[in-house]
Amino acid sequence: MKRAGRAGQVLLAASALAWLLPALRQPVEASMSLQMLLQFPLLLAAGWAAGRHLPSGLTRRLAALDALGLSSATLASCVMALWMIPTALDLALLTPAMAVAKYLSWWLAGLLLSQGWPRLGGVAAAFFLGNATWMLITAGLLYRDAETRLCVNYLFDEQRVAGNGLVAWGLVLGALALLKLRRWLRQAELAALQRESGPHASAAPERVSGR
Repeated sequence: MKRAGRAGQVLLAASALAWLLPALRQPVEASMSLQMLLQFPLLLAAGWAAGRHLPSGLTRRLAALDALGLSSATLASCVMALWMIPTALDLALLTPAMAVAKYLSWWLAGLLLSQGWPRLGGVAAAFFLGNATWMLITAGLLYRDAETRLCVNYLFDEQRVAGNGLVAWGLVLGALALLKLRRWLRQAELAALQRESGPHASAAPERVSGR
């Protein structure tokens, strides 16, 4: 099972190279919804999978640079915000350099996030997930309810489909944020109970032995 899981992660990490194939890239990028709802998450996931197999030396350096996981989470938030902008989507189709920047930014965000996320505290993780939720739902509503085309290269109907999809992704992340916050609150409550019961638990044997 472990070998199968490791092989799956390696394949997922290598999947980013598949976007170099025009036969795959062009149909996906011709659709606004497929690009935003499928390609972006897959690039992020590929980077995350690659980050799980970094050399130990590089992992330690990244941990030293991002001890609390805040830098990687902030970078991922900025990448998401950038690629919600209609002009950025148009430029990625028209300019090869911008297209490369799109692939690398999502992939790198996933790689760094895989390293920093385990060190991110419960409240901070819930905050960043909540922020991503807000961005996705806001952008989705803007795309869906806009009365004109926001992107030169995509049709109006495609824009509405992408908007609905972004709202759906936002709701998923919002649910994850609530689960993360609930788990952290539960752990904090258990830790507080353990601290309160600690002195009483240690005092009980002393009273018994005194008898």
